[in-house]
Amino acid sequence: MNKTIGLQLIVYSLLLAGLSYLVHHLAPTIARPTLITGLAGGGLCLLWGVLALLGSRRKALAILTLIPISYVVLGQAITNWMGRDVELSGQRVVAAITTLLFALSVGMLMRIAYAGAFTSEQAPGKDAERRLESQQLGKAGATPPCGQASMRR
Repeated sequence: MNKTIGLQLIVYSLLLAGLSYLVHHLAPTIARPTLITGLAGGGLCLLWGVLALLGSRRKALAILTLIPISYVVLGQAITNWMGRDVELSGQRVVAAITTLLFALSVGMLMRIAYAGAFTSEQAPGKDAERRLESQQLGKAGATPPCGQASMRR
């Protein structure tokens, strides 16, 4: 991970903890798993974000934290949207916030998982192969062997 993702992870952890506390405040009976997941997951994501800001390149622990967070928040969102208690004050708001938490969790999971996957840099092995090939061509003469002419294009 880089410092940008570390900063995004810190912001995400604060949003996760804050919004899960808000959901618990609005509906304390049905949002207890959201509160526990939000506070524990928010604390861990804050830790991974700070470590990323300090220079850590590991992203496996952040991914392994975000997967269960997403799973629990998805279950809570489905439960809140399918709830039969229409008279419960703020149930639609609670469902909307848990859906937002799920979207943020999946977005952060994808952001971390695909960080660095689409770079324009080539693998270091390819540069070494090309240097070796050019050195061999320089020693052999001006005409390359049959198989190497198509590789140079």
